[in-house]
Amino acid sequence: MSDESQATANDLRRWFSSERMRRYEESAVDPVALYVWNTRMSKAYLEDIAHVEVMLRNFIAARLSAACGCADWYEQIDFFGFDYEFRKAVDRVKKRIHCAGHDVTPDRVIAGLSLDSWRFLLVRKLEPTVWKALRDQTNGGMPHYKSRRRKEFEAHVIRLLDMRNRCSHQEPLIQQNPVDERDYLDAQWENLLWLADVIDPKAGDWIRGRSRVPELRKIRPIRTVAELSALPNAKFMAKVLESDQMVELILDGTRTAAASPLHDYLECGSPLPRVGSRSVLTTSSGRNVAVLITDAIEVIHLSDMDDRQIMDENECDDDTPVVLVHFEVAERL
Repeated sequence: MSDESQATANDLRRWFSSERMRRYEESAVDPVALYVWNTRMSKAYLEDIAHVEVMLRNFIAARLSAACGCADWYEQIDFFGFDYEFRKAVDRVKKRIHCAGHDVTPDRVIAGLSLDSWRFLLVRKLEPTVWKALRDQTNGGMPHYKSRRRKEFEAHVIRLLDMRNRCSHQEPLIQQNPVDERDYLDAQWENLLWLADVIDPKAGDWIRGRSRVPELRKIRPIRTVAELSALPNAKFMAKVLESDQMVELILDGTRTAAASPLHDYLECGSPLPRVGSRSVLTTSSGRNVAVLITDAIEVIHLSDMDDRQIMDENECDDDTPVVLVHFEVAERL
């Protein structure tokens, strides 16, 4: 990474305002790393929310179309009793489509309606028409939502909308209290998956399997000095790190792996590093310079290593089993 691409907390205050940065400065040793992490978390949640939003609108549109027998169900004002705000939202979408030079079709109108509009189709006032059509088995029904409670379903959609708006506007997902933050992020994750599951469990499983949210949550930047002190030193590179030049290679991304003989772990009874575990990179003088996160672990023979310079080969032969640890710099200190 070039010097020009580095930034300080002062830079972010100047670019994004002191008020926006205050919570990050209060919540991490490295507020810049925390700001970047929050941005990436927001985008990861938005990816999953987008899937659920499209599922939701297609589910509602299919049921209402079946109920009235028309692809343009949104025009059936008397049949469903749509209020003025929804009708106005439909008119805005149709106008945008027309101004873009396209034909106004049901698919384009449905795709153009915002999550706000879909949420307002779930209100109590429309329970005798819209909600009845959604749960009606002759229209397709809600086979994966056994209780079929409108109020509960609406509450989940409102929470999804709130999270989407927070992420879209780059608002902090972090909390000063780590328990509050964990509970908040857990609740948002469970909420979007709940909606996916009650619409189609297979889609819910698909979102779970491809989401970036769980892995990103594992690498949240260090919260406090005490939390930093509790992390182990990068002992799997003890022999390599005698050279501060090697530390620099790690910091600039040139060196992303290190190895130690397997017998070193066995003799001292130390467990192998785990994928996702974090450790502190330290200079020869004992100064902490970065937090590393383990990406992958391999146990191979020395002869199979592409680069033997990442370990001390004294008293090792080609058949020596070695532990090869791949890592990246999670944050600088």
